[in-house]
Amino acid sequence: MISRVYRLVFSACVIYSTQAWSDVIVYPTTGLNLIAMPGASTSASLQFKPDESQLNPVKYRLASFRVNGVDVDKSKLTVNNLYLDNSHTLDRFQLILSGKERSNPVTSIFKFKPSWTDIPGNYSGYLTSDSNTPDIPIKVVVNPKSILTLTPISFKIITSNFDTPNIQTVDVVFGSNSPSWELYLSASNLTKFNGNTLDKNKIYVRIKDDLKSSWVNLDKIIKIAAGGSNAPSRIATLEFLINVDKLEKAGDYLGSIKFLVKNI
Repeated sequence: MISRVYRLVFSACVIYSTQAWSDVIVYPTTGLNLIAMPGASTSASLQFKPDESQLNPVKYRLASFRVNGVDVDKSKLTVNNLYLDNSHTLDRFQLILSGKERSNPVTSIFKFKPSWTDIPGNYSGYLTSDSNTPDIPIKVVVNPKSILTLTPISFKIITSNFDTPNIQTVDVVFGSNSPSWELYLSASNLTKFNGNTLDKNKIYVRIKDDLKSSWVNLDKIIKIAAGGSNAPSRIATLEFLINVDKLEKAGDYLGSIKFLVKNI
C-alpha cells in the first residue's frame, strides 16, 4: 500500500514538470549557434511556437555572455522580428511573442557583429525570459582574422648604394583580432631572366620616420612590428633599398618580399 502511494506521487510530479515548460517550443532545440569574425555581422534564426494556452506576451534577454571566463557586452547581440521596428539589443528584455499567436510560430533573427577587439574563441551564454518558458543556450564562435594591405602592392626598386640611395616606400596597413601578434618580413633572391641572381642580403629595409630604425638586410627573417588586437590601420611605412656595387650586371631582376603574421 505504501509503495503504491509513492508511485502515484512521482507520476504526478513528472506530469506537472512537463506541462510547466510546454507553453513555448523553440526550434532548433539546440539553441542559437553563430560563427563570426571581425568586420562582418552574422545572423541566425530561432522559431518560437507557442501552444494555444500561451496568451501572455513573452520577452527574452541575454542573461549571461562570456568568453574565457570574462563577461562580454550583452548589447553586441541583437534581435529583430515582426513585433520590433528594427534590431534591438538583448542586454534588456525584448518582445518575442505577443500572446496572440494562437499556436502560430514566430521567427526571430539574431545578429552578432564582433569588433576587432573581440578575441577569437567560444562565446557562450543563454537567453532567459520574463515568463515560464525555457532558457535558450547560445554559442558564438569568433574566428581569428588578420588583414594586411600594402600600398603599392608591387613595386620596382632601382639599385643604388647607401651614399646615393634610391628608396622605395611601402605603406603597411594591418588589423587583427588576436590579443597579441608579431609581423615578420622575409625576401627571396632576385633573379634575372638569363639566370643571373642578386643575393637577398643586398635587399635592405627600415621603418620610415623611426629614429631607432636602421637599415637591416633581408638575408634572414626579421620582425618589423608587434601589437595587440586592433582595427585595420597603417602601422608602418617601410623603406626598401638594394645596395649593389658597379660590378653587378645591369638588367631587370625579379623577386618577392613576404609578410608573415604570428599570433601569440
